[in-house]
Amino acid sequence: MNNPQPWWLTWPPAEVAGAILPLFSSAPYVYEFTMIEAIVGWCRTGQYHQPAGGYTSGDELRKFGNPDSRAVAEAIQVLEHAGLLMDSAGGDRVAVGLTRLGQHALQTNTVRQHLGLGDLPPSA
Repeated sequence: MNNPQPWWLTWPPAEVAGAILPLFSSAPYVYEFTMIEAIVGWCRTGQYHQPAGGYTSGDELRKFGNPDSRAVAEAIQVLEHAGLLMDSAGGDRVAVGLTRLGQHALQTNTVRQHLGLGDLPPSA
């Protein structure tokens, strides 16, 4: 039986990053792990639900032990390195949100250029 891997596991992290950046525009910031879970849900279903809540014990294990969560976390790291997202650690939680450059890239439809990608994403 042919069971291909989902797109977010086969695309390079920068491509996944380009696909998920618009999801960060719905709030000034979100807690990183709850955002990862919300993005994984969107990847699987195509339905995005704004995350709520914060850190719970075991988040790191779920983030690094689950291939879906790991792929999204890698894409978030690409967005941070490109200056499109920033994070802020406070206590046990890390919040992430768009930078001014990230907002500008979304407004001008230049996310792919900021990530060093070509004009078209790979086919899913």
